[in-house]
Amino acid sequence: MGLTPEDVSAVHPASKLLSEVLVVNDALERALCRYLNTNETDLQALQHLIRAHDLTPSGLAARLQISTAATTAVIDRMSERGHVERKPHPSDRRSQLISASPAAVQQVLEALRPLFNDAERIIGGFGRHEQAAVVRYLEATLEAMNSRIDDFLQSPDTTNRSPRP
Repeated sequence: MGLTPEDVSAVHPASKLLSEVLVVNDALERALCRYLNTNETDLQALQHLIRAHDLTPSGLAARLQISTAATTAVIDRMSERGHVERKPHPSDRRSQLISASPAAVQQVLEALRPLFNDAERIIGGFGRHEQAAVVRYLEATLEAMNSRIDDFLQSPDTTNRSPRP
């Protein structure tokens, strides 16, 4: 069931732009993968590790929604490239903690710093009330997106998959 021209014309311009941002973000991630000489799964793992700092392999598997065996391959591959570091788990000697290496964090930040700087410059050009409106819109949109993810993961076709953390 596709959208009709009337459906598209009824969509708020902000929603149209958000849709475009999501498409461009996908292209940005693919370009970043090429720049970092990595694949999309490894980049997603790196993003989770940068945000969470330390994760167990099973915690990373849950966030990536892949098996622990596949996660082991991801960690091994990233370790060979120097993108992750492994250290013993402080309370479970059978486990380990995985973290993004300082070099990988630096490489990602250097690649994205111009984009972050542009975003800061753009939002800085808005008045205080406009900035607050942008923040409210983005927070509500993130909440809606997370809710949809949860709905999709609870649907009957996905009941055998790992839940989203």
